[in-house]
Amino acid sequence: MQSREERIIDESNKRGGYFITLLCLFLFAILVGALAWSMPPVSGRFELASSAEREPWTIGYVGDEGPTYTDTLARQMGQNKNVLFFVGPAVLAAKAERTGAVPAPRSFFPVWDGSATDANMGVRFSHIPEEQLAGYGRTAYFVDYGEARFWFLNAERLATEPAVQLAWLKRTAEQNPQLHRIVFLNKEPMQAEVWAGLADSGVELVLVGALAYAPEAAVTERPKAGYSSSAAHPGWAAWTLSGPAASGLLKVEGNGSRLEATAASTPGRAADRLALDAAGLRQPAAVQERSALSIGAMWRYRAGGADLPAVIPQGLDLTGEQPLTSQVALPREDWRSPAFADAQWGWAAAPFGRSRESIPRSGIATLLPATPESPAYYFRKTFVVDEDPAAMKEWLLQVAFEDGFIAYLNGIEIARDSIREGLVDFRSVGIPHKGGLFETYPLTNQRNVVVRGVNTLAIEVHGSHPQTPELWFDASLSYKK
Repeated sequence: MQSREERIIDESNKRGGYFITLLCLFLFAILVGALAWSMPPVSGRFELASSAEREPWTIGYVGDEGPTYTDTLARQMGQNKNVLFFVGPAVLAAKAERTGAVPAPRSFFPVWDGSATDANMGVRFSHIPEEQLAGYGRTAYFVDYGEARFWFLNAERLATEPAVQLAWLKRTAEQNPQLHRIVFLNKEPMQAEVWAGLADSGVELVLVGALAYAPEAAVTERPKAGYSSSAAHPGWAAWTLSGPAASGLLKVEGNGSRLEATAASTPGRAADRLALDAAGLRQPAAVQERSALSIGAMWRYRAGGADLPAVIPQGLDLTGEQPLTSQVALPREDWRSPAFADAQWGWAAAPFGRSRESIPRSGIATLLPATPESPAYYFRKTFVVDEDPAAMKEWLLQVAFEDGFIAYLNGIEIARDSIREGLVDFRSVGIPHKGGLFETYPLTNQRNVVVRGVNTLAIEVHGSHPQTPELWFDASLSYKK
């Protein structure tokens, strides 16, 4: 039984414990209230996690406001509550302003479209950075989200003074080389210097209304509709959104170096998408890799057979023990020659192949059936080099293949893999090799093979046996400046 003194000490300790607990709760309440009251604005960064904790991220882009634009933003935000970052023309916030709900939602980042004065932009969009570019107020700014940096450019002033925003874009891109780089504009710029500046800054996606532009060298999966090489902007591919995607939501998702833009779809119809890999674009502008021949291009092709015209180059060691080191020009009737007439061959898009597995099969653009006569298929592609090849530092051949291949540029062998050395013909088999992934072959000793003007890349792909159920081919050719 406790003595009177022990009871007094025990009660004193309890009162002290209660006081400390109440004090901690009071301080915690003050801290939470201060954070809620301050609502710190975005000032160049809008990140949810530290770089060490970054995970896949998603943004929603509403590019074309359409005839019912006044409720587009609210509808898309209501239907996509898991998307925390929305982008679109500033006019999309007009309905919120008219109903008195000012400012606009903090998760919405506007593209300057001239629908409000610069001062009014500060009232409607107080959460976006101000004066990151001197003299532009809130009409040109950037924010970071996930693993991407987003630039919102002023298209009107870009048309009259492009050097200012391009220099700012390049400078701020060099300060953050690890991130994806995406640009938003209200109007499509037509000056060649603008698109060259975007490429030099490593931009991998440009969204302009219902148009999406991407460097062809970075594209790994093409949309099924509305996609083509841009005639107006060489080196860029253009995707024109149509149907629900044109006035609906385009989701842009990033995961590591991969970027996917998925368009809105109608019920019962699969969503179309554009996939990119930015790994090849994360280099300084001085050594920027550019595409001469892009992934997923259109190729001439045919199956192997005894009628395939090919000659044995002079000096070739048929056993392959002494590889041919000299460059031997082939006659025009040889299928590898630039002068060969291939008009009767098939004409289709890569990737080519066949597979028993559903996932690889879904990525094949052109099916190649097995033929009992030959395990091989043959491909030809012409491309144009407008610049002086001597000014290019390095050429890179990237090939996704199964099982073996040999590549020829302007009739000269430049690379082979998973197939024997020496003489190879339509009956030769490849060494088993898993397809689908691109492998890079630097053309260190063949730089002089490229010519200014029209060039021809010819590639033969051999399965491990004639009836192999797995075959794969796609390729690109790029260079560094």
